[in-house]
Amino acid sequence: MKRELPDLEGMRILVMDDDVAIQRSLGRALRGLGAEVGCAGSLREAGLKLESDRYDVVLADLKLRDGEGLELLPLFQKHHPQGCFYLITGHGSVDNAVTALKHGVRDYLQKPVDPIDLASRLSRDMAARHGSVLKNRLDPYLLFQDPVMSEALADLPRFAALDEPVLIRGETGTGKELVAMAVHRISPRATGPFVAVNCGAIPESMLESELFGHEKGAFTGATKMHRGRFEQASGGTLFLDEIGEMPLQFQVRLLRVLEDGEIQRLGSEQRVRIDVRIVAATHRDLNEDVEAGIFRRDLFYRLDVLPVQLPPLRERKGDILLLAGHFLRRTFEEMGRDSGLPTFAGEAEELLYRYSWPGNIRELRNTMTRLAVRIPDNMQEISAEFLQKLLPSPGSFQDGKGGDFIPVPADATLAEAQEILIDAALKRSGFNRKLAAAMLGLGERTLRRKLNEK
Repeated sequence: MKRELPDLEGMRILVMDDDVAIQRSLGRALRGLGAEVGCAGSLREAGLKLESDRYDVVLADLKLRDGEGLELLPLFQKHHPQGCFYLITGHGSVDNAVTALKHGVRDYLQKPVDPIDLASRLSRDMAARHGSVLKNRLDPYLLFQDPVMSEALADLPRFAALDEPVLIRGETGTGKELVAMAVHRISPRATGPFVAVNCGAIPESMLESELFGHEKGAFTGATKMHRGRFEQASGGTLFLDEIGEMPLQFQVRLLRVLEDGEIQRLGSEQRVRIDVRIVAATHRDLNEDVEAGIFRRDLFYRLDVLPVQLPPLRERKGDILLLAGHFLRRTFEEMGRDSGLPTFAGEAEELLYRYSWPGNIRELRNTMTRLAVRIPDNMQEISAEFLQKLLPSPGSFQDGKGGDFIPVPADATLAEAQEILIDAALKRSGFNRKLAAAMLGLGERTLRRKLNEK
């Protein structure tokens, strides 16, 4: 069977070996898989390369002519803290391997090294290292562990370091404002203000005053000068939530501000310089809105410089239990409950996984809040039956593969609708009657009786 070749595109690798033949063979193989490879035959040469160039990976021979490859690990960790350091040797021992791993070596490999196996290991290890670093960086602000979410947020630290607009897209309730706040908090503007405004919640007649401010007497009721959101966010980040709801005629005003870096308060002839970073968000398909003529193409291109697409909760199932436990624990703390936090029974966990969460994280948070309020002090485990009472009808449950919902025809009789829903619940529960009953909001005995009636 032909082995699948790993992709090392963009990975920078330093091969340290005093055997030129090994340098050439490893270098040729890794370059063929997309990596950029540098070679060094001594500690001195390798040290100069590590200080002058960026490397993601070092493959170091344990024994070099002027020392041991392990001696360069501190230098590599200093200049490339997110990289992976490997020792390769033909004289391996358990003691050497243990010592190397204790010092922070990623792995200890013995010659001869198969280039494809090595490349697969590098690809896997670097992906894991990148995910861990990303999670540690964002952990204070965002809670996730699912690889789908990790991939969606992979570019966030690099985006945060820039000053260009970020456009966050995702369904309602996916946490767009939390991501916007994370961008702000890990950016050079973190010490400045974070100002959020919902473009869809402000009446069109008040939008100009709200964003750009107004002078005293600019309109009836303007009893004093008001600094708009752009000025309030000076030196920091302005979050324009639901940018797709902004009226078309106002979009040209926003575009001009983004291009000129100046605003003009309502009722004033003076222009005010602004220093803000824009992060915008929408649940709409702005590409479709542009084609439909309800969102300006030039504004879209101005905002869509650094795009982030957030997955819905149903596509990041690995985060559901993590988030559910977090929200449940937080509500217990807010209520001052010191009784132990109950765990979810296995079937309750399945119920959480199978529900489609159309309201995404916001719906999960609200559900856990309601659940916390209803949990008795003596409950140690949350059953599927108890949880089901807080979830909508079975029409919002998915099969184990995240498939489509099974609709009930509008002209179906009550008996027909009942049969359709029971069949769907049984299939989606793997014919586990207890779980199917919980999904349907029925007792197990009631479901058994209805099945016997069929």
